Amino acid sequence: FADVATPVKFSDTIAITDTNTQTSTGAISTTTNITFISDVDGGGACTLAAGVDGQIKIVIMISNSGGHTLSINSSSTIANTTTFTAAGHSATLLYTNSKWYFIGGTATVS
Repeated sequence: FADVATPVKFSDTIAITDTNTQTSTGAISTTTNITFISDVDGGGACTLAAGVDGQIKIVIMISNSGGHTLSINSSSTIANTTTFTAAGHSATLLYTNSKWYFIGGTATVS
């Protein structure tokens, strides 16, 4: 799209695919576009490794029947801690200047 003149009009659906599901604390994949958090087996922290400049990562908590809090944090790759406590919480992150930045969603950022 770098050479597409603006304005650009999309007349059909744009789909973001390539997902994985996170069910515990640990590393969140940077190789998929979307990570679903589903019924994590306990609360705690997840990490997100460095991405590629301009990369967008979407994280969505789709189920939390155990009521666990899950945070994404790492001082070396994430600008702020992003916390998920309930189904429906989401975060859209952008990787730039060597960090992931929260650019939208309903998760708590601190």
